[in-house]
Amino acid sequence: LRELHVTLNGVHSELGLLDKGSEIVIIREDIWRKTNAPRNQGIRMRMQTANGGAQEMGGCVEMLEIDVNGIKTWAHAYVVLDTPYWLLLGRPWQRLVRLSKNET
Repeated sequence: LRELHVTLNGVHSELGLLDKGSEIVIIREDIWRKTNAPRNQGIRMRMQTANGGAQEMGGCVEMLEIDVNGIKTWAHAYVVLDTPYWLLLGRPWQRLVRLSKNET
């Protein structure tokens, strides 16, 4: 997995983890709080984790601004209480930005 330096909502710099196996964008709750972005708690989802477990999502940050080197993108990011990563940039975001990786 690779990391990318991003700025969230124009106020918080963070490392985003690129994960081609994830079907959603996920943000850890403590990082979401630093963005000052509103969270829609009416949008609930249960995520199946990579180890076969399940985890409740704590709502959705709709259209979270994700800035990569001055290029602004937006994505719905689902909030989770506790994860080993800060921000997971899954396939929807990667398709949106037409991400291509060159292996070296």
